[in-house]
Amino acid sequence: MKAALNARELPTWRFGATFSPAFYLNSFGFGGDVAAEYRIHKNHSVDLFLGSIVTQPLYEAGLDWRFFFTGDLMTAHHDDYLLLGASVLAFEKFEKYYYPPRISVGYGRDMLFFDKADFICRVAIRVSYVIGESIPETDVDLISRSANFVTYFNFSVYFF
Repeated sequence: MKAALNARELPTWRFGATFSPAFYLNSFGFGGDVAAEYRIHKNHSVDLFLGSIVTQPLYEAGLDWRFFFTGDLMTAHHDDYLLLGASVLAFEKFEKYYYPPRISVGYGRDMLFFDKADFICRVAIRVSYVIGESIPETDVDLISRSANFVTYFNFSVYFF
């Protein structure tokens, strides 16, 4: 009870960066994003982000909604959430640019390691599906493959 009385107020705005190993086509790609998150309510937030997979020239802009369902970040120092996201990709395939939409679902956890810290660490797993044109990849034998499903493992730091 005393910890709840002395806890700081939950921050409304967060700004951060994410490192994201992505798994698709039986291989890993590495990328990341920058984001601004607004905490609408104790249990809900929206996040606007810009990202890229640098190993496969692919760019993304999107919006995520998070539903926080367990924990309390400011008193218990963790908060679990479910994620629902929508974004637009941009990539080149056979010398032509494509802009397909993508939907994502995921699970993650926010962690506040110190009472007075002005940042949180976030880990998440995210599965996404590209609607329409698939993500291309050419292997070392110059064989072209493509994928619509991508799995991400996100490691983030957000400041408030």
